[in-house]
Amino acid sequence: FLAPRRREKAEQVGALYHGYGTHYIDLWCGTPPQRQTVIVDTGSGVTAFPCSGCRDCGSPQYHIDQYFEVENSSTFGKVGCDQCSARATCSSQKECRLGMAYQEGSSWNAYEAKDICYVGGFHNVAITKDDGGTDDIDPGHASAFAFPLQFGCQTSITGLFKTQLADGIMGMENAPSSFWHQMYQSGK
Repeated sequence: FLAPRRREKAEQVGALYHGYGTHYIDLWCGTPPQRQTVIVDTGSGVTAFPCSGCRDCGSPQYHIDQYFEVENSSTFGKVGCDQCSARATCSSQKECRLGMAYQEGSSWNAYEAKDICYVGGFHNVAITKDDGGTDDIDPGHASAFAFPLQFGCQTSITGLFKTQLADGIMGMENAPSSFWHQMYQSGK
């Protein structure tokens, strides 16, 4: 049984949403933060979503959010070939490139990038300053868990990745590149 005040806060958080046969979450990346809604996927180890420059990648006709605008984030950076994840390869353009294909026919290609990200918080408002709270279920405290996330900046997508409600995918399998593993390694 939760005390009345704590129960109200718990109802506000609702960070894991259900939609069209998937579960998705608000991932806020960049400085200032931009929302990307991503499917929580326990079968992959890569987080990826469409970035500026991605052509015909589902927004605004299908996806919840606009593409991640890399030029609008002061903390965004492409990952150099000396830091490619195990799933990526260094291209002739000196970018870490990766892609995924799925059994039902969807696929995507991306370059690896890094930016400051956090999950949860308020659904429609980015948190640019932690509210100083100490209660970890307080949505105004979510940005205190921000960390540098290495992710795929999608440049092309096909199939359900184009027409799904969520913008991208959050890899949660047991791999060093997964969201939770990077968060843990950063001390959050």
